[in-house]
Amino acid sequence: MSPSATSAAPTSNPSDLDMTLAYHLDIVITIVILLFALLNVPRAVARFANSSERFRGYLLRYVPLRHKPRINLNTQSIYLSSDPEKSAIDLSDSSEGCSTTFKALPALPTQTLRNSPNGSPSGGRKLVHMPMLSSLVHPVTSILSRSVHEGYTVGQVLLMAGYAAMIFYCGFYKSNPFSDPLRAGWVVTSQIPIVYIFASKNNVVGALVGVGYEKLNYLHRLIGRLVVVGANVHAIGYVYKWSLAGQLSTELAQPFIRWAFVALVCVDLLGFGSLQFVRSKSYNLFIITHVLGSFVFLFAVCYHSHACIPYIAVASAFYGLDHLLRMVKTRITTATLRPIPELGLTRVEIPSLNSGWRAGQHVRLRVLSTGMGFLGLTEVHPFTIGNVERTEEGMVLMCKKAGRWTTKMYELSATAKYGEQGREVGKNVRVMVEGPYGGVGNTVISSYSGALFVAGGSGITFALSAVQELVRLGNDSSVRTIDIVWSIPDAASLTPMIPLFTSLIEQSMSARLRVLVFYTRASKGSFQGLYLPPGVTLAPGRPKAVKYLDDVVTSTQSVGGATGVFVGVCGPPALARDVADMVRVFDVHRKRMVGGIELHEE
Repeated sequence: MSPSATSAAPTSNPSDLDMTLAYHLDIVITIVILLFALLNVPRAVARFANSSERFRGYLLRYVPLRHKPRINLNTQSIYLSSDPEKSAIDLSDSSEGCSTTFKALPALPTQTLRNSPNGSPSGGRKLVHMPMLSSLVHPVTSILSRSVHEGYTVGQVLLMAGYAAMIFYCGFYKSNPFSDPLRAGWVVTSQIPIVYIFASKNNVVGALVGVGYEKLNYLHRLIGRLVVVGANVHAIGYVYKWSLAGQLSTELAQPFIRWAFVALVCVDLLGFGSLQFVRSKSYNLFIITHVLGSFVFLFAVCYHSHACIPYIAVASAFYGLDHLLRMVKTRITTATLRPIPELGLTRVEIPSLNSGWRAGQHVRLRVLSTGMGFLGLTEVHPFTIGNVERTEEGMVLMCKKAGRWTTKMYELSATAKYGEQGREVGKNVRVMVEGPYGGVGNTVISSYSGALFVAGGSGITFALSAVQELVRLGNDSSVRTIDIVWSIPDAASLTPMIPLFTSLIEQSMSARLRVLVFYTRASKGSFQGLYLPPGVTLAPGRPKAVKYLDDVVTSTQSVGGATGVFVGVCGPPALARDVADMVRVFDVHRKRMVGGIELHEE
């Protein structure tokens, strides 16, 4: 992502205008980033004012549990209660291999929602809450949050359009790309540090504006494509000029021009490898082209033009810092893989890592087993952490069987042996875990008055980790109303989750918790023998999330909550768009009455 060929001689100096424009372009971009960071300062201050949030979400570690947790959130037994002779839910076609059974559960006691008059926790000090700016400017937010194309919002489109406009202005101001191809080279050079910063997992821009690297990836893709176009315009312009002058062979013989074409090849490979078609068909090709291309490219640009070295130095510093932090955040340990056929996923338990993450964060997992195949050993995949920290079972991941790699992991887990009582004990493997990353940023979920979690399929992991944390906090949380709306393809998927949902509802004494499950496929079997405890409902069809948002808002208002409602969604893109539209068009007056409704898409 740099110029492919610069001046006709390595010692010639670029025009002052070209260098000035490139320099000023980076200054303007930096100022815009700092403005967004300034808007984020109040929320960052509010987050770190809560002592429990200051040191979480940075490094995975093991913390000895000096005493048993106040409530039992150990879900390990949920997936070990198999009896091959019985079935709690008879769905002959869609739940083949499902054999989880449950004992009858007693009726849950009536919950008393202990709340102070102002809606703050009665058992501890009041949490510091700072609403998002979007909660304070509802009409503007309604426009900017509207989805327009492939999941991009109006706000994102405007930001990308503004960025592209700055690039084109600097590229064409008093310049013609055919007569002055050097300008394109300098504009591209100015973007080298930016594109590397946005590519990093430990993203300094994300830290400043309070979002994870994955939320800024659309800008990395945009800048990368602009760099690819600019680098080719730069190279083609010089080839055109040299061809007209009859100097093409002479120029191509010069070493610094050859390095220019090395850089150009790297840029084009990066552009090709990042195409959605290539990524979906060959993820390994995408990784290889990005790792090798981005590394070789930096050297090639330096040898091409010494004037580019300051920009390369900045990019290399951020590139090196990111990889250093990634090594610091990487752990190699032993994990237990367990298949969950009802959900079609693999449960990964890592007891040696039980602390260091926040609800909604994810880790990058590599399975170090020959059972994954040679290519499988090289692959790293992100998974949202599915439980709260500091439990006996450690970190839990739920990896949906959705592709070649996850299918191999599921098959590997299914080869596990059985213990003395016939229960599956799981497959122990070595894993490499990197993270945590992402999450809800500077949002403190427990500082809101109500919470609604909408999940599709394996997206339930985000809701589980967040709700477990809220239940554990008890009266130290401001949340008094919690709804989980879970859409699953088959009713049998609910079976292994019932004990966990029951435990959460039973132990949520400071907040009203409901779990509403919807299945979208018709089942020929019956539901006889399926026990649903109070607070858990199962219904056919797709959920009407707006109804449950209305319920949460009404319930929150009834208990005097005025610090807003948090809405979290994790699942297919279509589900995320529907929930975003629901929040966007919700009654503005009721939003203000409850303190705002804030959406987080995981």
